Amino acid sequence: MAEVVLAGLRLAATPICVKLLCNASTCLGVDMTRELHELETIIIPQFELVIEAAEKGNHRAKLDRWLRELKQAFYNAEDLLDEHEYNILKCKAKHKDSLVKDSTQVHDSSISNILKQPMRAVSSRMSNLRPENRKILCQLNELKTMLEKAKEFRELIHLPAGNSLEGPSVPTIVVPVVTSLLPPRVFGRNMDRDRIIHLLTKPMATVSSSVGYSGLAIVAHGGAGKSTLAQCVYNDKRVQEHFDVRIWVCISRKLDVHRHTREIIESATNGECPRVDNLDTLQCRLKDIMQKSEKFLLVLDDVWFDESVNEREWDQLLDPLVSQQEGSRVLVTSRRDVLPAALHCKDVVHLENMEDAEFLALFKYHAFSGTEIRNPQLHARLEEVAEKIAKRLGQSPLAARTVGSQLSRNKDIAIWKSALNIENLSEPMKALLWSYNKLDSRLQRCFLYCSLFPKGHKYKIDEMVDLWVAEGLVDSRNQGDKRIEDIGRDYFNEMVSGSFFQPVSERYMGTWYIMHDLLHDLAESLTKEDCFRLEDDGVKEIPATVRHLSICVDSMKFHKQKICKLRYLRTVICIDPLMDDGDDIFNQLLKNLKKLRVLHLSFYNSSSLPECIGELKHLRYLSIISTLISELPRSLCTLFHLELLHLNDKVKNLPDRLCNLRKLRRLEAYDDRNRMYKLYRAALPQIPYIGKLSLLQDIDGFCVQKQKGYELRQLRDMNKLGGNLRVVNLENVTGKDEASESKLHQKTHLRGLHLSWNDVDDMDVSHLEILEGLRPPSQLEDLTIEGYKSTMYPSWLLDGSYFENLESFTLANCCVIGSLPPNTEIFRHCMTLTLENVPNMKTLPFLPEGLTSLSIEGCPLLVFTTNNDELEHHDYRESITRANNLETQLVLIWEANSDSDIRSTLSSEHSSMKKLTELMDTDMSGNLQTIESALEIERDEALVKEDIIKVWLCCHEERMRFIYSRKAGLPLVLPSGLCVLSLSSCSITDGALAICLGGLTSLRNLFLTEIMTLTTLPPEEVFQHLGNLRYLVIRSCWCLRSFGGLRSATSLSEIRLFSCPSLQLARGAEFMQMSLEKLCVYNCVLSADFFCGDWPHLNNIGLCGCRSSASLYVGDLTSLKSFSLYHLPDLCVLEGLSYLQLHHVHLIDVPKLTTESISQFRVQRSLYISSSVMLNHMISAEGFKVPGFLSLESCKKPSVSFEESANFTSVKCLRLCNCEMRSLPGNMKCLSSLTKLDIYDCPNITSLPDLPSSLQHICIWGCELLKKSCRAPDGESWPKIAHIRWKEFR
Repeated sequence: MAEVVLAGLRLAATPICVKLLCNASTCLGVDMTRELHELETIIIPQFELVIEAAEKGNHRAKLDRWLRELKQAFYNAEDLLDEHEYNILKCKAKHKDSLVKDSTQVHDSSISNILKQPMRAVSSRMSNLRPENRKILCQLNELKTMLEKAKEFRELIHLPAGNSLEGPSVPTIVVPVVTSLLPPRVFGRNMDRDRIIHLLTKPMATVSSSVGYSGLAIVAHGGAGKSTLAQCVYNDKRVQEHFDVRIWVCISRKLDVHRHTREIIESATNGECPRVDNLDTLQCRLKDIMQKSEKFLLVLDDVWFDESVNEREWDQLLDPLVSQQEGSRVLVTSRRDVLPAALHCKDVVHLENMEDAEFLALFKYHAFSGTEIRNPQLHARLEEVAEKIAKRLGQSPLAARTVGSQLSRNKDIAIWKSALNIENLSEPMKALLWSYNKLDSRLQRCFLYCSLFPKGHKYKIDEMVDLWVAEGLVDSRNQGDKRIEDIGRDYFNEMVSGSFFQPVSERYMGTWYIMHDLLHDLAESLTKEDCFRLEDDGVKEIPATVRHLSICVDSMKFHKQKICKLRYLRTVICIDPLMDDGDDIFNQLLKNLKKLRVLHLSFYNSSSLPECIGELKHLRYLSIISTLISELPRSLCTLFHLELLHLNDKVKNLPDRLCNLRKLRRLEAYDDRNRMYKLYRAALPQIPYIGKLSLLQDIDGFCVQKQKGYELRQLRDMNKLGGNLRVVNLENVTGKDEASESKLHQKTHLRGLHLSWNDVDDMDVSHLEILEGLRPPSQLEDLTIEGYKSTMYPSWLLDGSYFENLESFTLANCCVIGSLPPNTEIFRHCMTLTLENVPNMKTLPFLPEGLTSLSIEGCPLLVFTTNNDELEHHDYRESITRANNLETQLVLIWEANSDSDIRSTLSSEHSSMKKLTELMDTDMSGNLQTIESALEIERDEALVKEDIIKVWLCCHEERMRFIYSRKAGLPLVLPSGLCVLSLSSCSITDGALAICLGGLTSLRNLFLTEIMTLTTLPPEEVFQHLGNLRYLVIRSCWCLRSFGGLRSATSLSEIRLFSCPSLQLARGAEFMQMSLEKLCVYNCVLSADFFCGDWPHLNNIGLCGCRSSASLYVGDLTSLKSFSLYHLPDLCVLEGLSYLQLHHVHLIDVPKLTTESISQFRVQRSLYISSSVMLNHMISAEGFKVPGFLSLESCKKPSVSFEESANFTSVKCLRLCNCEMRSLPGNMKCLSSLTKLDIYDCPNITSLPDLPSSLQHICIWGCELLKKSCRAPDGESWPKIAHIRWKEFR
């Protein structure tokens, strides 16, 4: 097939041509420019004509042989050039200068560099006499000879020879930004949708007692729109209301009972299912989930059934499907109407072709999307052609979407007419192939590479771009200063706009992409000589021509010998974790695969990366995120071609010579604990002489040191840095000259910059001079200045036109500065302003008009009042009188929770009032000294026993007197578009807060912290206008007594209260909004009737460190699902508990809770508890079932045991956290379904007992004695966990 040959050549030739054009003639004296240019611009684009002519002239065999030889010659030439460049990089790594400029890394276009090129070429050609270079020259000349043969085939069809020696112009791809999409528009399927919904929701005849569901199948050929129709049904409101559980799983050809059972569980629970090899364990869990449903709908998309092979497998998959009521359904899409008996498909809907008008509308919807056609004549002509094309698309919606999307990007009438000349366009695969052939050749290469991943794979854009770049598939020629990753993203987005990928948005996971099975089939068919997926232990042979391999099996033991024979292999990607020992994999495989460029590892049975990794001279991409590797060998620093290195967060030390990897562009570490959802960045140790890595695009931070190799000038040539750069320890900078040497202004890719000084006394260097030298790039969007000690700003912050788009500005711990930069023009684009601990800030004369987020913290001289505060003046004395009860309340709170924030609040208050005395006439120095002395005592008891609260009250009274005696009011007037407001440790009166919040119709989040001047929240008329307020946090407002008109905040969904001892928390439903969904109360005093009343939407309550009456009534909380109780010393009885059906319960340190109350808990999903006695009481209660997740936390007993008579078979995950026990329960085997065991911060546990055979995942964090016992191979407990697939130690 011509397409296969062409695809294989494109994968090899075009990327390698770029390297040969750059290096072969310039460095090695072999001029192949004409031949390479002719191949890339004439032969390959018209290759189908060449093949057709070869077949007519009986030259096809000769052509095929030449093509394979040519492809192999290209690869060989690239390998040898790679080795040549490797030797050059190795020599450069030995250079003594710490910051040598590397011409191999940066294409310097300066005149001096151009003038020096001939001299370099002469020098390089002299080096060709060396023995190690003769082999390269021989191979390049062989390739040149082979390229010259192209002339014969060009002449077969009389193609004109190219005479331009310039490389092809590569236009910049401009594509719209891809966002989270609504379900796609659907044409012509409303009747089908309604018919299927009727069949799904109509009452069912009584079915067999052994089966609680029946099936319905949608059958049609590939690309007919089966999956789209199923999506419409699945998301229809009628279906959502009829079924309480909806599940979507894509089967895609090969049924895998383990994997698809796990995916059913994940879809049903909207969460991650741990990888469990024991099918019985998985199915028991699925059965438990389904038994809780009343009626479920399971969609099995793209089912392929072979009755001679997998009938039993289908029985296994569907056996656990049970439900409480009849009426559950399974909806199937398939290309055949022969289906497994286990589906019980009584109804089969054969999807007919769409009406012509609807199909034409679908095609036009895609073909005429994008740029609007302003020429009516052209639009009319394209309409005519569109009608003709639509008639030839065989009523295939997939073909309509793909071909239409391809045409939409170019409204040229000639291109549209060319689609009419394709034979068999009515066959979907032909239409897709036509669309593929219309793709830019660069996009074709990247599309083909995606066949390495299995059907149904969730493609992530950054992951794919990294792989494409490492494989050399992204062409950065003629793209100016644009990053190669950005070019790769343009490729991906272009394919999305052409419908080669479909975006899917999901909570927690963000946006990922899927590829239709037919498109995957196309990519797979075109790359069968070059790409291979190892998915089955039954594979007998892997083609010797394979260069890219992905591995989806559990173990390599059956395949090692086959893989070792793949001497051309360039890519190994482990899709899922291998159970093999990591060292064994390296020793058996990597020593034989010396040409690898991409290595993506996944296994959990080894902690070190062996020295032999250094033998992979060609390696560009190395990822060990999904491993337990924590030790990196020194040989890693000899991988001079390495461009991307992804580490896990277990790597704490980097090899000394990592700075030798001068081609490294990405060095990142990730925490993969939530790998199913999102990877989070982890910190890396600082690299000495990091300035050598001038191509590096992102670093966690740069810590300036006086030690050699860590100076600020290391940043000088790192102009590729992007993202957010944090530069700390600026006190180690000697002056403006050293600061200027960092050349921050040249780092135009930076989005954010954080400049930080530590608080060091007796500094000789002016902060102003240093900041002047640290001029950032004008394109910067986010600027933070921390620890700055000067009353003046540098010139670049006084120039209103310097920044082009500064969106965020932060001052933190700047103890001298007294105002914002005076030139307001600098803030013209500012949306976020943060002032944190700026004690000399006295006024805010202006705020940016476009501000959406404002945070003011630790600015005691900012005092906001109003001219009407005289009306409140007479009330402040009453406020002080009532505040005298604070001492009693705070003592109560501290007794309940010794971790309460009394000390930190008093410390903050001491600093604030000490600063405020600069404006006051009253002498408070004696009282302030008393508070300071008490704070120096480590024990919190001193803060209460020495009447420190009373001393604070005296100071607070003077503060209130000063505030209310001020003649001129200074209100805080905010921009109307503000969405987030945070006020902390500043002074604002009740009236000023009401004015501040008035009219903030866009406000969503409000934070009030340590505002001691506040006694009541604003009245109803203020909250009525806050129609978007969702989230309210009030922390350590000790004098706050009233919620004011809070009940009028109709959209409020979450409230968090911390340490507000003056609040009267009784009958909360009367002053809190009915829309409330989540309420957290910490370190407050609760009345018995606080939860009485109507709370229709409240589903999550957290209480911690609160004092209360002995009894709390919770019977009105009918929507409650999550109930967390921490450190409640007074609580004995929870009345009305039996009415609640809870999903999640936390009972930590509630010592007086009665057995009767404990026995009334019913918990469905997770239970966190601190007392094993309480747990056993709960378990022994009639009707109680232990939830799937069980956590024992903060247990003080030296030993615990589980009730022997209890049924623990439902527990899938057990966690022990911060416990003082010396050993795990001895009867662990009673947890017969346990799949995951977490042991966190239990320092006294020394070994493990016998564990359930079902266990598949064990995590041990912060348990040094136990980690030693579990150490392989000699640890006492190692034999008990050696077989477990997933092991994690921290």
